[in-house]
Amino acid sequence: MKGVMLKRFNLTVVVEDAVSPQKKNMGLEAKHGLSIVIQQKEPRKSILMDTGQSSDTLLHNMETLGLDLEKIDAVFLSHGHYDHTGGLSVVLEKTNRHVPVIAHPDVLKPKFKATPTLRCIGLPLKRSDIELSSRFLFARNSVVIAENILTTGEIERLTPYEKPRGFWTVENDMFVEDQMKDDQALILNLPNKGLAMIVGCAHAGIINTVRHAQKLTGIKRVHAVIGGFHLNDSSEETVKATISDLAEINPDHVCPCHCTGNKPSRLLIEAFGERCNPIKTGDTLEF
Repeated sequence: MKGVMLKRFNLTVVVEDAVSPQKKNMGLEAKHGLSIVIQQKEPRKSILMDTGQSSDTLLHNMETLGLDLEKIDAVFLSHGHYDHTGGLSVVLEKTNRHVPVIAHPDVLKPKFKATPTLRCIGLPLKRSDIELSSRFLFARNSVVIAENILTTGEIERLTPYEKPRGFWTVENDMFVEDQMKDDQALILNLPNKGLAMIVGCAHAGIINTVRHAQKLTGIKRVHAVIGGFHLNDSSEETVKATISDLAEINPDHVCPCHCTGNKPSRLLIEAFGERCNPIKTGDTLEF
């Protein structure tokens, strides 16, 4: 990224809805969903955030990009939807048995989407298989994964316009709206630069997520906001309010992808200019 002198982290987009135009000839596969590898240079640490929706696509793209699942030190699941957890089976198979899988306990809840018709969109693994594994670290609070790397934990909902809609679950034998409390993000603390936020879908709201991270860390400066902002089905008013509040936060870089949507991404580019760079499969960022 422009203007960054000391590079402490490499981020590689392993799976996203489209392939980067600069990587079209590499043979990478695009699939609806998201998976990102975060590599810290010192101390060395590799984290896999989300796994896309397909083991085959994840494994193919990892190999094509020169990444190795056997060198992953931790796995973080941003939430329990299939397009972020579908490759988990191959991750469990290929990574060392001591590698933790960090997630909110509600990733195990049944998850459905009701538009246009009812369909299951939850974690594509047996709950019993997960519960029997000691590798899973289920926590509602923030987890420090490594130096300068932590999860948000459950995100406080403050804005009036960021509400999860269209998602359903089962609680106490009742079919109810899913408030997506399992939605979390990853925080990178970049010394002298501020926070880099990596979100999966931001079902808790991208503004709620950033403000929660600022409160959690006590750091106000935001260097980058990266990932799916879940604005593709949002109203024009919600998109405008999001961009306005994000402009007030004033991040150095905005890198939308996945569920952000084409029109909201264009509006983000209009608002942030050269600071906004949408990312696709195969793209890399350095901080």
